[in-house]
Amino acid sequence: MTVLIAAGVLVCLLSAAGALRARTVLDRLHLLTPVTSVGTPLIAIGLAVHAGWHLATALLLLCAAVMLPAGPVLASATGHAAREATDHAARETTQQRTTTYVRDGPG
Repeated sequence: MTVLIAAGVLVCLLSAAGALRARTVLDRLHLLTPVTSVGTPLIAIGLAVHAGWHLATALLLLCAAVMLPAGPVLASATGHAAREATDHAARETTQQRTTTYVRDGPG
């Protein structure tokens, strides 16, 4: 039980440390995904084993069960939105440069 909690906390800490060192939004998002898909379920299972079977344990396991499939899906959707925002900003910049080039000439 303590091993599961420690392993979950270790996954969360390593993911956070990796996200601090990552340069792009997509890299940070990629490094934080194990928190929801590995770290949280390990912590929830460890706490459930430690606490015994109660209503609070059932709610804890329910939260972990919801987070397990939802975390990667939400990370993918966030990554898609971040990439589209980056692509849109790049297209706007290119369009502004083209407009300036056509209006002012090459030199």
